[in-house]
Amino acid sequence: MRMYHDSNCPYSRKVLIMAEHHGLGNIFEFVSPFTPEGLAAISQDNPLAKMPALVIEKGFAIFDSRVICRYIDSLRKAGASLYPAEGMAQWRCLRYEALGDGMLDAAITARQELFRPQSSKLQDRIDKQMSKLDAGLKCLESEVDLLEGELTVGIVAVSNALSYLDFRWPQLPWRDTHPRLAAWQARIEKLASFEAHPYIESDLLVKKLAAAR
Repeated sequence: MRMYHDSNCPYSRKVLIMAEHHGLGNIFEFVSPFTPEGLAAISQDNPLAKMPALVIEKGFAIFDSRVICRYIDSLRKAGASLYPAEGMAQWRCLRYEALGDGMLDAAITARQELFRPQSSKLQDRIDKQMSKLDAGLKCLESEVDLLEGELTVGIVAVSNALSYLDFRWPQLPWRDTHPRLAAWQARIEKLASFEAHPYIESDLLVKKLAAAR
């Protein structure tokens, strides 16, 4: 299946961790949207032209990461679903997936604002996004005991968001101020499915950003 993906896209990494966990890491044919050909193709398959997008039938792609993760989970041959089926476990899972993805949204929005020319940079917008990150980190630190247990897509989303902070916001000392969360995340990131997909700077993205300056 063709997947529009880049090695530093956090939402793509979430999908890849899910696939790796279920033994499906080799089902994808990767296409980068950071080439003229890739951009034209993703624009045709996904009207939003955003990654990740996964073509599951000719002429039919699914997106975003939450939908793709559900689809990947449905393809598993064995093992437990990463989506608890009932009770509070189900709602905790979906809540933490939303929190992890929301923290990613805030981190990416703030970083994009930093790349704007000084004349158009909106410090208030950066501050607003950083306050969301701070609130999310405080919430997770206080609820870290609820993150223990069987792996779920919510745990994948939260750990992935924290790894993105390490990757793109190394100046943010979140580990120092949230030690229990940091210890939990360090354990999760040692799982084979996480270690198989580290964040790697994309040469194509670097060239795109350089050309835009």
